[in-house]
Amino acid sequence: METEQLNIRLPKELKEDLELVSSILKVSKSEWMKTKLAEQVFEEKKRLLQELSTMYVDGAITKEEIEKMVGEKMAGEMEFVKSKSRESFEKGRRHAKET
Repeated sequence: METEQLNIRLPKELKEDLELVSSILKVSKSEWMKTKLAEQVFEEKKRLLQELSTMYVDGAITKEEIEKMVGEKMAGEMEFVKSKSRESFEKGRRHAKET
């Protein structure tokens, strides 16, 4: 995997806590930080995409707006979710009318 260096400044207390965690777990500070950052980014990405998808299905934002934010491929996936949501809604509505 290609990598890119990122430099950050941390408050002294946070750096000390990081050193303690790193020492207890016997892993490097960098490895621990990369793992935790990856976990947080994954969860936040998932949350934001779900929120955008919901907004798109509800009609609060357009496909063009989605494409600008997350790209054409992701917008296509959200379009698929939107169409399936509509199908499911219509199926439920028809079923309710029949009963």
